[in-house]
Amino acid sequence: MVRSTQLHPWFLATLPLAFVFFGLAMFAIRWWRMRGRRREDPEALLLGAVSQSLQERGALAASLGELRTVHERVLEALPFGLLWVDQRQRVAGLNRAGRELLGVRPGVVGLDAVFVLDPFPWILEGLGREPGATWRCDGGGRRWSLRRIATPDRVGALVQFEDITDAEQEERRVLLRERFAELGEMTAGVAHQLKNGLAVLKGQGQLLKRAGHGAAADALLEETEELDLLVQRFLQWAKPLEPRCVELDLQDLASQALREVGKRPLAQDRELSLSGEGRALADPMLLHQALVNLLENACQATPAGGRVQVYVHEGSLEILDEGPGLGEDTLIRMLRPFESGRPDGTGLGLPLALKWLNAQGADLRFLPRSEGGTRVCIHW
Repeated sequence: MVRSTQLHPWFLATLPLAFVFFGLAMFAIRWWRMRGRRREDPEALLLGAVSQSLQERGALAASLGELRTVHERVLEALPFGLLWVDQRQRVAGLNRAGRELLGVRPGVVGLDAVFVLDPFPWILEGLGREPGATWRCDGGGRRWSLRRIATPDRVGALVQFEDITDAEQEERRVLLRERFAELGEMTAGVAHQLKNGLAVLKGQGQLLKRAGHGAAADALLEETEELDLLVQRFLQWAKPLEPRCVELDLQDLASQALREVGKRPLAQDRELSLSGEGRALADPMLLHQALVNLLENACQATPAGGRVQVYVHEGSLEILDEGPGLGEDTLIRMLRPFESGRPDGTGLGLPLALKWLNAQGADLRFLPRSEGGTRVCIHW
């Protein structure tokens, strides 16, 4: 009993000291661990930041690569040419359609623009224009539509260009068809009335001849026949066309037309020649009629002793005469219906040829010859 009483005070005295030492030990351990962490954390944080930055940059590069690929594919898919010239006046970009239109290779990118575009002065001119409206011009035997696109100064110049030769020709064909249709309706009504009156005059002339008035009857019947021919031309003009195009041997068809014209008085003392070969998709009857009309005009323009030449090519025909040539004003007037360049003409020879050729998808052009005369070009 006495021993337990003596131990109890000692135990109570040492217990707080034990807790103090235990706390100091735990503090020392935690302090040592915290010190170790402070040494490792900056490196771990730095490595983590670098890793995250690299991952983000990789994702950004992949996105930019995809965007560039899409951008290039869009430019390559454009149906018109797009030229980019930078501030240093070098070709910075030219899409596939542009390369095909100009006939150049992708290697022109990076070269001097003046050097690359020297064969295409109409595009060089476009680089110097103000951005805005589209304009049209001729170049390289073709018809072009161009537009300077507004861009920031640091980008350079962007020019959009397109070959519209075929589109303009189709527009012209449509306008001609509409005009021919309107004139045809009017002409049909006039020709019908004339035909009825001519039938009466022809009958009266035959009665006069039977009654013994031969001279008067012959004069009346002769005039009636000429007017009847004019009415037939009117009806040809008014007749709606439904071309039936097949593949034709142009040399064979031109030879037939030359033989027919060669039998007529207007071809006397004129040499008619044919050379070349080729084929085209055309209506045989309409093309034959058009060639006969054009050859007749060529023979009438060529003086006696002259030569009318026909050249056949693949998809085209040319008729060359040795006449005085046609001025632009004269040509425009002769292509108008019912306006003739000769006193005895009906004014329908060339307009009918133009109508027949236009109906089967061919173009008709008149060009002056350097040696004199006119070159008539039919092209499909």
